[in-house]
Amino acid sequence: MRLFASLILMTAASLTAVPALAQGNQVERTQAEIVLEQATEDLARDRAARADAIRDCATKDFAACTKLGDYYRKGRGGMQDYKAAAQAYQKACTGKDAVGCATLAYLSTKGYGMEEDLPQARRLYKKACDLGEVSGCAGYGNMVFTGKGGPKNVAEGTRVLQSACDTGYKWACDRITGLAAYDPNDDTWERLKDGAGR
Repeated sequence: MRLFASLILMTAASLTAVPALAQGNQVERTQAEIVLEQATEDLARDRAARADAIRDCATKDFAACTKLGDYYRKGRGGMQDYKAAAQAYQKACTGKDAVGCATLAYLSTKGYGMEEDLPQARRLYKKACDLGEVSGCAGYGNMVFTGKGGPKNVAEGTRVLQSACDTGYKWACDRITGLAAYDPNDDTWERLKDGAGR
């Protein structure tokens, strides 16, 4: 009798543990099946959008070139390809798309898809800022403040960062706060880095 009761309990427990159990004519899908279906739909949608961006970028729709760069950089709708992303952003920036310039500047600071080139990144951030892209202003202000890619100018860097912050760009506000915590004329950090390298 105990064996029979144990078998019934085990059977009942296993039935409740199976999420895709058919109950009558109703079949429930598992969470994994739902996620897989959503991922398949997302991939199909991204592939179509990537193909549209390729076509539109070829017709000198520079905003589409920026979108295409995003698809390549993030690996959406196909393989991730930083070199192709950099080429798409370059085309967008040449066409005066501010977001394309700012993103190309970011890739240039990291050396993704191209050689790391801080002076070029600084020029690209400045161009993006001049075209009205607030993230470009924040990047440019940061580089000017810290002296990356060109001469250091704390006052000018602060002014540009503050301007980006005033437009609501949170990263610029956080960066001003972080940079203000240090004396920009104190070379202690540089001396410590030099000492650690010996």
